[in-house]
Amino acid sequence: MLVSIVILTFRRGESIHTLLSQLTALNDQALEIIVVDNGSGPETAKTIGADFPQVRLVVLEENKGVGSRNRGLEVAQGEVVVTLDDDMVDFTADALAHLRRRFGENQKLGAINFKVVWPGTDKVRDWVHRRPTSYSASNFPTYEITEGAVAWRLKALKEVGYYREDFFISHEGVELAFRLLDHQWLIEYDGAVVVGHAHALGGRTSWRRYYYDTRNMFGVAVLHMPPGYALRYLFVGVGAMFVYSLRDRHLWAFMRGLAHGLGRLSLFRRERKVWTSRTAAVVAESDSWRPGFLKMFWRRLRQKDFSME
Repeated sequence: MLVSIVILTFRRGESIHTLLSQLTALNDQALEIIVVDNGSGPETAKTIGADFPQVRLVVLEENKGVGSRNRGLEVAQGEVVVTLDDDMVDFTADALAHLRRRFGENQKLGAINFKVVWPGTDKVRDWVHRRPTSYSASNFPTYEITEGAVAWRLKALKEVGYYREDFFISHEGVELAFRLLDHQWLIEYDGAVVVGHAHALGGRTSWRRYYYDTRNMFGVAVLHMPPGYALRYLFVGVGAMFVYSLRDRHLWAFMRGLAHGLGRLSLFRRERKVWTSRTAAVVAESDSWRPGFLKMFWRRLRQKDFSME
């Protein structure tokens, strides 16, 4: 089974060099490596081309956010496509073999989320799933997508479409997950596939999550959710972002996100398609594991920079 690895990079020369050194060392003859340079400038592309001639390079003139990840998915040839952020490390040959086996065994499997850890440890990092982290070594269905640490069946993506490029970044994974579920594809978390996240600071802006997280929640709610669920989702999510923005002194970014999210409601209403009963069942099962509101609120209130353990 040919596997493509698509890596999106933006101004992280050292990080992408580390990751490509590890991946090319796998010496897997059925592995295609694609790097999408998201407008970093000519030096990054020049260095990658010189040091890793076996890597396919897609060079973009400007940062297109998640749209740039789509450019890599569009040229990938593998039956399975792994998308990694450029600051991920320690993706192994065993992980590759496991993914080939899992996707080969279940033809309805559309996506597998990886276990993300602090590099060099087994300590969980970036945990977005509803279950406690004690389940991090197990396998379970989910409606979450960890964009920089996930494997896709390319056929599924071609069927439902790629990431929404008007989201730019944030919540694009869960929006795509709902489309996959609506088309009868399965999404799973699999703790047998482990990657480390070095969380490089290059290319990050301090205000970004407060703006895009707030803005894009409205798109997810209006595009997919039934009214009652959408109202609860927005009340909790937007309310939480308000508190975080006060805590971290990014209230202006939050307010801009709120205004722009409300301003795009008519656009999303035209495309609205409430999720199917099957998708609703997956969401309900996953949400049944969700911690209580107060417990989650206080945990997030004490937590900085959205790096979840």
